[in-house]
Amino acid sequence: MRPELHPLRVAAVEALTDDSVAITLEVPDDLRTRYAFTAGQHVAVQVPDDDIRRSYSVCAAPGSGALRIGVKRLPGGLFSQKVLDGLGAGDVLAVMTPMGRFGAALAGLRRPAFVAAGSGITPVLSMVGAALADPEVELVTVVDCNRTQRDVMFLDELADLKDQHPTRLHLVHVLTREQQDSELLSGRLDADRFRRLRAALLGDADGWFLCGPFDLVTTVHDSLLADGVDAGRIHTELFHAEALPATVTIAAPAAGTEATATLGGLRTTFTVPPGDHVLDALLRVRGDAPYACKGGVCGTCRARLTEGEIAMDANWALEPDEVAGGYVLTCQARPTTDRLVLDYDG
Repeated sequence: MRPELHPLRVAAVEALTDDSVAITLEVPDDLRTRYAFTAGQHVAVQVPDDDIRRSYSVCAAPGSGALRIGVKRLPGGLFSQKVLDGLGAGDVLAVMTPMGRFGAALAGLRRPAFVAAGSGITPVLSMVGAALADPEVELVTVVDCNRTQRDVMFLDELADLKDQHPTRLHLVHVLTREQQDSELLSGRLDADRFRRLRAALLGDADGWFLCGPFDLVTTVHDSLLADGVDAGRIHTELFHAEALPATVTIAAPAAGTEATATLGGLRTTFTVPPGDHVLDALLRVRGDAPYACKGGVCGTCRARLTEGEIAMDANWALEPDEVAGGYVLTCQARPTTDRLVLDYDG
């Protein structure tokens, strides 16, 4: 099913830390099937009468009946600032139905490991809960990186999970600005510290899930590859990318590209001007086209390319098998042929 925006009422706003909150959203009975989610999925959120959208992972357990997200204030973040400063119970947000495949690779794993930083813990919380609910899972390892203990989002929920599963959950807190008893757990999680931490405390894992800012995710990802971990066992999700690559130079058709997109069962033909991104051109004729970050990070604008060719400026959201299957991020896709056919529903 294609993603859809619906107005949802805020049921509660709960302070987690000095700069983060958990928001619980009311889902009407007639929309419950549309907002059913799997572990690791996210929703795009938009304040009504505002064009700003952001993507937030669902941090509730699948099947719990609750739709809950965590929002952390980012420096210069217009959306997070507006939410933290003014949102309250009874307010209404436009919320997209859940999407994303970050948690799909959990199936069949027996010893999954997670590395998160800051608000990167939000999808991990849901995924850890789902993994621990599976009696076939032997051990779940979580490394959660924050500046101080006061900055740890969902600290109580993590502690409760540890109490409930003392032998099956291995929880490690790394604090960058607060001294702990162990030097290994005090300081920035660079490649050297992660390698030592893994050797001393983490043991072996049959799948790795990394979530957080660009520097941490790429550092841990590259460290795992250097240690011989197969790339197919490493799954990543960025919450924001501090260092996006330079725009790719392409040879765009001089007359633009005729594109056809299937969205919600409807086929729409439109023109992509030379050098423009597919999503921007589609939004001019289809305001219901799905998107959130427009930075190649969240994957909300994902579509399958069935005809033609494109170049993507950035891709932080698609797994290698999705790219091999023809999926593209339309917010980053610029045509290199004079015709494109895309399927948002496939």
